[in-house]
Amino acid sequence: MSDGELLSKLMTDSTAALTELKNTYSAYVYAIMRDKLASFPGEDIEEAVSDVFVRLWKNAEKIDLSRGSLKAYICVLAKSTALRKREQLMRSRGTVPLSEAAEIADKDSIERRSELKAMLMALPKQERELIVCRYYYGLHFKEIAARFNISEAAARKRTERILKKLARSGEESL
Repeated sequence: MSDGELLSKLMTDSTAALTELKNTYSAYVYAIMRDKLASFPGEDIEEAVSDVFVRLWKNAEKIDLSRGSLKAYICVLAKSTALRKREQLMRSRGTVPLSEAAEIADKDSIERRSELKAMLMALPKQERELIVCRYYYGLHFKEIAARFNISEAAARKRTERILKKLARSGEESL
């Protein structure tokens, strides 16, 4: 079925068209969501996938196929939905996106942030990623453990050791 036919069907027989769209594009959308929301639980990814198809259905009459294919439209829609979902999840966990944190900061905290960034960049890659997962993405130790394929206790202990290492290097720079 062509993009135009599928889009027309979506506007007239939405149930059948949504089933067809999901059969055709759900794996594609899921891959985009998994890439953009990798640090979040699977149920959040599933919800974001569903959101894409709901938004597609609600905006079917606005889709202009002369500007690109339906697959391209779905790709853009999936990426924007993923970014929106990530912002929402980060806010619900009490973390603030780095772009907003920069606007809030005063000059003193900007200098401290530069020092912290330099100290983080001096860490080995895996240690740096662990700290970023914990304090930038706000992941719980259980999620970090799953991501790094270690136990929850190991994730907690490694984080503790890395923080002590950062504190020591911060004291040395004073």
